[in-house]
Amino acid sequence: MKKNLVLTVTGLLCLFISCKDSGATSMADVNQKNLDINAKIIKAIETGDATTINSLIADDIVDHMGPNGKEIKGGENVRPMLIDMHKHMKDLKFEVITASANTDYVFTLSKISGTTIDTAMGMPAGTLMNENVVDLVKIKEGKVTEHWGYVDPAAMMKQMKESHSMNQKKDSTIIK
Repeated sequence: MKKNLVLTVTGLLCLFISCKDSGATSMADVNQKNLDINAKIIKAIETGDATTINSLIADDIVDHMGPNGKEIKGGENVRPMLIDMHKHMKDLKFEVITASANTDYVFTLSKISGTTIDTAMGMPAGTLMNENVVDLVKIKEGKVTEHWGYVDPAAMMKQMKESHSMNQKKDSTIIK
């Protein structure tokens, strides 16, 4: 009887330990999968890869920090905006400084650089953009369902002011 009890307890203990280990591996796998999805989207935005963006953005996505801080709802509105970004920025580049995942969420600190080609990004054409951004995305069933973003407004205003000064110098040179 004692022997059976020891075997049963040992068996249950092994079962609990293996379930716990399997759950930890599964969580790490989900986190890595979400980090990979996030990296694919970043690369697709840089290049304007519509196929990848269309496949990884949910139909019911909510971008809580769209252009001018406005909330944008729906894949039909968010996808074209992301696909189009590279058309308005020469040499658009996202340098991921760090990224972290926690089940459904991916946090990314990136440096974005490039030069505006036109005013579609809300800045004068020729504005050199070089700023740090923080993004948080929620990923569900392999697709981004929500996005929050933060750009340091002081740094952005400084860049816009510098660009405006440069454009005024160009204009005054042309007039002379």
